Amino acid sequence: MTDVPMAMMTVTILSGKPGIARAAEALGVSSDALDRSFGVVPIDPAKHLYAVQVREDALPKRSGTKDGYDGPFANPRIEPFGPTRR
Repeated sequence: MTDVPMAMMTVTILSGKPGIARAAEALGVSSDALDRSFGVVPIDPAKHLYAVQVREDALPKRSGTKDGYDGPFANPRIEPFGPTRR
């Protein structure tokens, strides 16, 4: 999925194991819309908050109410700022 534009989203998963299927269900998208290689990354498990990457063309539409997700957020590539030490 590296060629497909992705957006990072946070999702609240209150019950069940936090996996791709549960995150997709919470977002209201198909499991195929999530980046499986990125997975479901714990942000604050005590608050049931996780991060996933979603295909930009499958981003959930906001309804104006507080849903169990937030975003999209930027996910810039992390690279060194200067020469690396040897």
